[in-house]
Amino acid sequence: MAGRIATLDAMRGLAVLFMLEVHLGSWWAQSLPADNVLVSAGTLLGGMAAPLFLVLAGVGLSLSRKREPGHFVRRSAIRGAAILVIGLLFTFIEQAVYGPWGWGVLQCIGLSIVLCAPLMTIPRQGRAFLGIGLMALAAFLRPLLGVPAVLYSDQLLAVGSVNDYLRNMLVSGFFPLLPWLGFMVLGTAIGDRVAASEGGTVRLSLPDLSLPMTMILAGALLTAYGVAPVFFPPSLSFCLLACGIVLLAIPLFLSADLGRLRPLSDLGRLSLTLFIAHHLVGYELFYVAGLLHSFDLPAALAMVLASWALALAAARFWVRWDLCWSLERALYRLGRPASK
Repeated sequence: MAGRIATLDAMRGLAVLFMLEVHLGSWWAQSLPADNVLVSAGTLLGGMAAPLFLVLAGVGLSLSRKREPGHFVRRSAIRGAAILVIGLLFTFIEQAVYGPWGWGVLQCIGLSIVLCAPLMTIPRQGRAFLGIGLMALAAFLRPLLGVPAVLYSDQLLAVGSVNDYLRNMLVSGFFPLLPWLGFMVLGTAIGDRVAASEGGTVRLSLPDLSLPMTMILAGALLTAYGVAPVFFPPSLSFCLLACGIVLLAIPLFLSADLGRLRPLSDLGRLSLTLFIAHHLVGYELFYVAGLLHSFDLPAALAMVLASWALALAAARFWVRWDLCWSLERALYRLGRPASK
């Protein structure tokens, strides 16, 4: 898998740690008091996992386009469709978490890749405006389609008709296309800067900082005027704040060479495989053993930290084996010409 940028893998590794923390903590702890500082901090960090994954997927599209321009759209469509199918199968297996027809993050990422790749012909600035427009469109459509400002678990799981499924896919599921497609489109905008730079290092300039800072400021103003940063469904204030933070972090982390933290970059290279694995082990295995929601908060926190150490060690070992039998290795090979 030549041509990778270690800092982007390390940022993906951070997203994996945030994902493990928010999921495993909620599955294992007896309760998560909202007034607890650690719980609040964990919720905040956990909410950044999906923005990191979606924006970095957009950056990855820009890098792929540079590496394989003649086959980019076709290969992106194949890989995106594969992730979509994996997501559909996985969601059906994980019915207790997502319901049989839930629209999860893998479906969102897969279909977003398919839709985003042809949009790469739009100039970079145009894609930046398009990404923000998709976020605003989600906020506009939800009231028209009867989607509440806050969605709870029973509402996310409720799919009684084809119309419900399509609405969940578009604006009201766990990870609807609107606004999350906008995160990926914005990722391609900064991804073009990364792809055009020497060694993946983006020199910070006023234009690089102006877009994310403007988004963060706008999100903060919306929050101040009563538009709370809600995750389900993602409010406009959340989208602007979270995406702006990630877009700002990318050049900062590239300049700081976050990729020097090798265990973190190794972890990021296995994000898809670990996404599947942590559900099967952290939820299904504990469910079978009758241990879900069985631990007090300190014990659950210690178990989450242990899971981080285990995931980092497993990723280090797996990367040394060239990601053999991982989903990442299979996706890398998809759509590539057979070796002679």
